[in-house]
Amino acid sequence: MRILVLGGTGFLGRTLVAQALARGRRVTTFNRGTHGPDHPGAAVVRGDRTRAADLRRLAASGPWDAVVDTSGMLPRDVLASARELEGAAGRYVFVSSLAALGWPRTAVTGDSPLRPCPPDAGLDDADFDTLKAGCERAVTGVFGPRSLIVRPGFLLGPHEDLGRLPRWLNRAARGGRILTPGPPARPLRFLDARDLARWLLDILEGPSAAGAFNVTGPPGQTTFGELLAHCLDAAGTVGAETVWADGEFLRAHDVRPWLGLPLWAAGGDGVRAVDTSRAEAAGLRTRPVGETVRDTWAWMTADGRAGRDYAAGVYALTPEREEALLRAWDTRPGEAGTRDADGLAAGAPEAEARDVRARPA
Repeated sequence: MRILVLGGTGFLGRTLVAQALARGRRVTTFNRGTHGPDHPGAAVVRGDRTRAADLRRLAASGPWDAVVDTSGMLPRDVLASARELEGAAGRYVFVSSLAALGWPRTAVTGDSPLRPCPPDAGLDDADFDTLKAGCERAVTGVFGPRSLIVRPGFLLGPHEDLGRLPRWLNRAARGGRILTPGPPARPLRFLDARDLARWLLDILEGPSAAGAFNVTGPPGQTTFGELLAHCLDAAGTVGAETVWADGEFLRAHDVRPWLGLPLWAAGGDGVRAVDTSRAEAAGLRTRPVGETVRDTWAWMTADGRAGRDYAAGVYALTPEREEALLRAWDTRPGEAGTRDADGLAAGAPEAEARDVRARPA
C-alpha cells in the first residue's frame, strides 16, 4: 500500500506516518519542511499546498492508494489539493473536526448537519469550525464515494502540539494550588492520536469504507477530576491542592473557554452525547486514560518540555494570572456561583471559543 500524507511532521500526521512505516507501508509526505523533522524511511516531497505548481509536481510523483490530509484548514486549499490529486490517489481521507457539526455546543450524531460553508471559502470567510465544514465539502465534491471524512474531538497524546494535556501535566508538576475548572465530575472525552492512527490504517487496509465517522472516546470515558489526578500521578506531585472554580466565576474574570484553561468548556450535552457507534463498529478502540497521560509525560520529559508551561500566555494562563485568580476566588463575597455543567452557557462568541490560527490535529 502506498500512502500520501499531507503534513506528516506534526501531531496526528507524525503518529500516522510512524505507524504506517512500522507496518511496512510505502509512505510519502508533502509539506514545507518547517514544522518538524522528516521520518526516516518516508519519501519526502517539499512544497506548499497553496501553490498550484507544487501540487502539480506532487501529483506527478504518484500514484497512491490513499491520500490522508491531516493539515487542511482552508476549504479553497483543500479543494485545490483534491482536484490535483483526483487522478493520482484512490481515496482521499480528510481529518476534519467534530466542531464542523457544531460540537460541543450541540449533541452530535451520525446525521448531524454540517455548518454552512462553501468548498472554496478562504480565511476571512468564517471561523475555524465552520471552515472545517467547507473543507469536507471540498473533498466530497471531488472524490465523492472515494472520500472518507474523520471528525475527531479532542486529540491528545505524545507529540501534541496545542498544549492541552502538556499544559495540565506541567501545571501538575509545579504543584501548589492549581486553579481548575469545576466541577471535578465534568465529563471529558478524547482520543489518543495513536488510537486514531491505528484505526485509520486498519480502515485503509480493510474493506473499502467511505462516508463520515465521528471519533472520540467512549461515553463516560473520564472526568476532569480523574484527568487531573492522572496528571498529578504521572508527574509524581505530592501535596498539590486543586481549587475547583466554577464557570460563572471564570467567565466573570475573563478566562476564555478552550484557551485560558485548556480542555475547559468540554462538558455538557455536546461532549456526553457524541455518537461514535459507526466508528466503534468499524473497529475503533481506545486505550486507558492513564496510559495516554503517562506516555505524554514521558515524551515531554525526553523532549525537554517537562517543567515549563511552553503554552502559557498563548493557550493557557500565565502563573501570575493564575495566582491573581486564586486570590480573587479566595476573597469572593458569599458563596461561589452556581456550578455550570457545560462551560458554554454564557454564550461566549465563537471567535473567543476557537482561534483560527491554531494548528489542526
